[in-house]
Amino acid sequence: MSDTLIERFDGVVKVTFNRPEKKNALNANNWRDLEHVLDEVSKNPADRALVLTGAGGAFSAGADLSGGLSGGANGAKQTGLTGRETQPILHEMRAVGEIVSRLQRLPKPTLAVVDGVAVGVALGLVLACDLILASDRARFSEIFVKRGLALDGGTSWTLPRAVGVRRAKQLAFFGDPIDAATAMEWGLLNEIVPAEQLQQEGDRWARRLASSPTTALSLIKRLIDHSSQASFEQAVEDEARAQHIAFTTKDMHEGIAAFRERRDPVFIGF
Repeated sequence: MSDTLIERFDGVVKVTFNRPEKKNALNANNWRDLEHVLDEVSKNPADRALVLTGAGGAFSAGADLSGGLSGGANGAKQTGLTGRETQPILHEMRAVGEIVSRLQRLPKPTLAVVDGVAVGVALGLVLACDLILASDRARFSEIFVKRGLALDGGTSWTLPRAVGVRRAKQLAFFGDPIDAATAMEWGLLNEIVPAEQLQQEGDRWARRLASSPTTALSLIKRLIDHSSQASFEQAVEDEARAQHIAFTTKDMHEGIAAFRERRDPVFIGF
């Protein structure tokens, strides 16, 4: 059975980490699969939204440390967390960081659908997504400090932007898990749904994203992601340029036509 399930439907690419016996702890196969999918989605116009989720009632328990750093048994070649030949941890973590960075800057909408635990670097993947939908039994943890580690997965950047510096330090300094209700209160999540409805609701959100004007969404994503680094004057100038690009798309003309004809638009993604 594959460690990563990849489904395509209605313009959605759904990636499911599929190691439920390990609470979907991420191994080299998961990292390779995710890297490959990100490459495909970035290049394929038919792929219009990306979803990350986990099988068996968990998103992911984080990096699989049971063998990822200690391979080489019986003479086998040693490999790091991402399946590359063993290298200094600095370079291994740079490889992980590049994958998470590619997810964060993917020019298409992304959605994390979280059931059960999202821990460590897996929380980094969740926070790198544009939207986060969680079940009422979801739990989130910056576990690193309890392992004597610093942060990774981009969480030193994404976490304070989601919950503020004080809450980010609380999560990072203590490493204690928080439940879905607390995560929602702190601003980490978009919505909470009952666990039995999570995947159905996640698919509904994904279909909505995939049926939206993809180019316009990519421009909106860039504007919002860059807003904290821009002055107001730069922001409105960036908006003007983005709107100019949007005006060149077929989806914009379809949106205006649908408004005039009092019907729902049918966007094609460009």
